[in-house]
Amino acid sequence: MFNKILLPVDLQDKQTAQKALIEASHYLAGDEGELHVMAVLPGLNMPMVAAYFPDDAVEKALHGMKAELHELVKRTVPEVKHCKEHIGEGSPAREIIKVAEKIKADLIIMPSHNYTRVENILIGSVTSKVVERAHCSVMVLRELPVK
Repeated sequence: MFNKILLPVDLQDKQTAQKALIEASHYLAGDEGELHVMAVLPGLNMPMVAAYFPDDAVEKALHGMKAELHELVKRTVPEVKHCKEHIGEGSPAREIIKVAEKIKADLIIMPSHNYTRVENILIGSVTSKVVERAHCSVMVLRELPVK
């Protein structure tokens, strides 16, 4: 069992996020274990991208994500006593690693999407970047295709 688990979730895929939350709660070390759940807003602050949005768009998006993440956690794993929520903005892999180091995570649990090889090449795999760079163990939760 683990004392500090970091679970990044994709709020666009709530079904996978809920399954991952439930699974992560099983790996906590009793009532004292901490579950840190995070979501990352991709880099809207980049100058080329930011020019197309109002000045307060990033702040509003982050605030909305925080509320959405809080509701997801509260509804899915209300029994977890020590649960903290984190919102990041920028490169998802970089933000995940940064939070993992800050909280001194024992384990990062990464829900994995079933992308094709071509999609992974084109969009890059956040999971593979986290596995390569993490200071702690990383567990990848794969959803197996239904046959």
